[in-house]
Amino acid sequence: MIEDTDQRPDGLPRRQRFVVLAVMMSGTTAACISQSMMISALPTIMHEYGVNASLGQLLTTSYIFTLGLISAMTAFLVHRVNSKTLFIASMLCFVTGCAAALFAPNYPLLLASRLLQAGGAGIALPLIQVVALSVYPKSEYGRAMGLVGLIIGFAPAIGPTVSGFLIDFWGWRSVFVVLGIITMVVIALALPLLTDVVKRPDEPERFDVPSGLLYTLGFCAVMAGVTLAEAGEGFALAAAAAFVAGATALAVFARRQLRIENPLLKLACFRSRTFTVSTVLVLAAQVAFMAGSIMVPLFVQDVQGDSAAVSGLTILPGAVLLGMLNPVTGRMLDRRGPRPLIVVGCAVLVAGTLAFCLLDANTPEWVVTVLYGVRTVGVACLMMPLTAHACAALPTADIAQGTAIITSFRQIFGSIASSALIAVMASASGNPLGIDAFGFGVSFAVQAALIVVGFVVGMALLPRTAKG
Repeated sequence: MIEDTDQRPDGLPRRQRFVVLAVMMSGTTAACISQSMMISALPTIMHEYGVNASLGQLLTTSYIFTLGLISAMTAFLVHRVNSKTLFIASMLCFVTGCAAALFAPNYPLLLASRLLQAGGAGIALPLIQVVALSVYPKSEYGRAMGLVGLIIGFAPAIGPTVSGFLIDFWGWRSVFVVLGIITMVVIALALPLLTDVVKRPDEPERFDVPSGLLYTLGFCAVMAGVTLAEAGEGFALAAAAAFVAGATALAVFARRQLRIENPLLKLACFRSRTFTVSTVLVLAAQVAFMAGSIMVPLFVQDVQGDSAAVSGLTILPGAVLLGMLNPVTGRMLDRRGPRPLIVVGCAVLVAGTLAFCLLDANTPEWVVTVLYGVRTVGVACLMMPLTAHACAALPTADIAQGTAIITSFRQIFGSIASSALIAVMASASGNPLGIDAFGFGVSFAVQAALIVVGFVVGMALLPRTAKG
């Protein structure tokens, strides 16, 4: 046996590092790609189960919503459970959700299956980042996170395209067959090849159960309120009650985080105006990206009558462009500061969003593709650069908490706002089980208004720095 001499004092040998990351990144890729694979299947599922666009989109938004909730709590698990055991448990949870979705006889069980998948993904996504930093030496942390970021960014981008081809050839259930097979192979490889690589503290912090319950129940109640509001006037009272209950729980949660010694999320970070304003702009960019990635495939299939594969290909160039632009906009932040990016990002995003209001059934597919790409340029100027700017405003000790807050809030608020925007699209459309061009345009007009508000808030309230 040849000895691996490429040992780092604070990392793993190169060969072992490659094995650990290859196995875990394969499983994480399946979890990442799953969050967007239902986008191309929505029209088919809506017609098969007889649900409208507001309910259909929950298969995507509730997945991301649940992922955000679980992500906020995974730090505790990482410090308590063997990393190999935790990864295999997350993959078992994910593959169980795939099997349940494959045989789901109705829409509620399909939705429950998606939430089970999201539970596994919500553990795997933060875990792979912790593992990457554990197996690389400190001198190569940037490279480690670059590898993980490539998977996290690119996998959701190709999800609609891959699922589009699978759906056209073998039906929407084939998506879960493929994901399930990949995940089972990953589990089989993980059992003999993975080792525990994460150092856990001798006395880890205790999980604050009341905080976890308040955070989960509060946001779930708000999400339920949005869903009930989409159902029509008959559910207005129930929707209002859910909103009040959710807001109350979140207010108690926020008060508790500011008072206890070891909060679940350190909301004191919001005392920094730079962090607060930057986070608001990140959330606006996330909403625009999520809503567009769900609504454009619906438009291509329901309004223009094209296939699931075509709808996936329509948004693929823009999604890939987003991944390519993120390093570029990051360097621009370092050189010029945030304000030029806010101006360019909001202007491009508003222009692309308003252009979508003018589309109809006869619009060429290349126009839809180009406009979607234009919007992703705006998103690239805002989302990741302002995430970095927000965290840079915090003390070094709080950067991990700031990242956790933005990651969790981005997923949760993106899901809730996307649900609301899709409800606007559905209610403005004349088709009870689908959408039309008018409803599509109304929803994008609302998005444009929100982006303008974000621009005004950002430029007025973001403190000036030496760079911009």
